[in-house]
Amino acid sequence: MTSARIFTVFGAVAVLAVVLAGCRAEEQGRITQYQPGVYLGKMDTQLSQAQLRQLRLRNTRQRSAVYHSGGGGRKSDVRMPSGARTSKQGNPL
Repeated sequence: MTSARIFTVFGAVAVLAVVLAGCRAEEQGRITQYQPGVYLGKMDTQLSQAQLRQLRLRNTRQRSAVYHSGGGGRKSDVRMPSGARTSKQGNPL
């Protein structure tokens, strides 16, 4: 009889722990009903002038790295592959 009572108490505590774990503060207020094509999240905050300046500077640095390295552009001084090599590769050039 006592083992049944211990099992019941342990079961009740386990169920209570599971129920309370579902009530965490970060779980409250989240979006559960989604609408296709509609953003239901919080509105974006306005960026400060310092943040805009930092983003522009980062954009300039990233853009200039591709420009200075040449990117994937084709140079006029690059020679065409030799005929022997292309015939071995099977490319129709």
